[in-house]
Amino acid sequence: MKKKLYILFFIGGLLSISSCTEELELENPNKLTDGSFWKTSDDLESGVATIYNALVDNNNAGYWEIQAMQLKENRTENFIARNDVPGRYAVSTYKNSPSTAETTAIFKTLYIGIFRANQVIHYASQIKNIDETKRAQLVAEATFLRGLNYFNLVIEYGSVPIFTDIVTNQEDYFKAKATEEEVWNQVISDFDAAAKSPLPEIYPAASKGRVTKNTAIAYLGKTYLYRKEWAKAEEQFNKLVNNEATNGYGLLEDYAQLFDGKHENSKESVFEIQFSKVGGATIWGGEPSQRTRATTMAQECAPGEVGGWFELLPTKTLLDAMLQEKTAANDFDPRATATLAWNYPGCIYYTYPFASKFKADAIWIRKNQNWWDADEGEWKSELNEFAMRYADVLLMLAEAKTMQGNSDGAAPLVKRIRDRAKLADITMTGWSQDQMMTEIMHQRNVEFAREGLHFYDLRRWGTLETVIKGSLREGYANYSAKYNYYPIPSSELNNNPKMTQNAPW
Repeated sequence: MKKKLYILFFIGGLLSISSCTEELELENPNKLTDGSFWKTSDDLESGVATIYNALVDNNNAGYWEIQAMQLKENRTENFIARNDVPGRYAVSTYKNSPSTAETTAIFKTLYIGIFRANQVIHYASQIKNIDETKRAQLVAEATFLRGLNYFNLVIEYGSVPIFTDIVTNQEDYFKAKATEEEVWNQVISDFDAAAKSPLPEIYPAASKGRVTKNTAIAYLGKTYLYRKEWAKAEEQFNKLVNNEATNGYGLLEDYAQLFDGKHENSKESVFEIQFSKVGGATIWGGEPSQRTRATTMAQECAPGEVGGWFELLPTKTLLDAMLQEKTAANDFDPRATATLAWNYPGCIYYTYPFASKFKADAIWIRKNQNWWDADEGEWKSELNEFAMRYADVLLMLAEAKTMQGNSDGAAPLVKRIRDRAKLADITMTGWSQDQMMTEIMHQRNVEFAREGLHFYDLRRWGTLETVIKGSLREGYANYSAKYNYYPIPSSELNNNPKMTQNAPW
């Protein structure tokens, strides 16, 4: 069953919080205002739900919805965008600009999430008749989600403005950018506060998908890793890895189960973005109450032969990486067959033998696709997206150890990833830092393909330019370091007199 928590999205999505002017003596009883809302525990819950909703809002490029998810991948060597959506194709071929609609929408929606989080944090103290632990948990949840939006802003845009309270007048809307260092400090502050809060370490099944204390710890570790503060990253990840017996984290034995829709919110889920067919029938447009919390990502990526839009196309480079190493039994790496469909013996895709329906040299995405369904089926998908899996925690901890000269300490963590993939056992004892990092880089690429991590890995490793230009993928000649980050949108530059563009844009 899908998570009941996200029915709250439709409640939260109806909220349009506004202030009445001093001249008005009466409130419109049909309009929610600061005076009529923020009264009960349910109001606070609904406020938190709206923050989650921004993560998946298809109308405003939520960070785990179709626009942003495709852009995370189509600027790597592993995928290319179809050319029918100009903005996505421009990003994919390194021709985007400050006026590109898709990157503008992502910027806007990340701030929508921040503004909603600030409302919850600001008004929480005035809620009466609420359990104090519950109040603290909801504030911590909002604080983490604010930090998550700032994390996504800083890795996508770099230097951006910081808002930590509600906007009360027009002047408050216009802020100059904080430095990138200041944004990272805000991320750390929010994640650290959530990690030290009374948030539960584990939620019961009915609330799966909500932020936990362990989610905050994992993201705090990831932030330190991105900052190259290796010892601090290791400290946070150890809190999770050294306590598996109590927190319940682990790896599913079968990699393919992660994406089959039957094993969601499993022991491998650190933070999982929830999709469901509850609610209305509309995905695009309409009022929030009319929208489903499903996604069209499956149709976006499916082949035209089965009614898909083939918007995100895997490259031969990705397939070659997937086939670099076979299992100990000389089979394909199970991550290859769970991630991609191609013309190998026995490949079934959308109920068809591959060669009978698709081009012989075609490569298609299988991960997070409803590939077991017949074509012309129900395209609104409720397959969740992973924001973070436990496999990511293990490999990030391995990286943090390796970068501190402890490759032997990293080896058992990498081995867990290899063992799950049924790869042959290799001796990693005594490996140099470069040897271990080469293995970690490869494992991260194969393990998380299509999950939106690879671009940021390449960039922080300093290998992005070499990989892109070496792959000769479409648009590679246009790439320069300018495209490592998105530009500040033109609309922000035009509307905010204090805003300036980031270098080198």
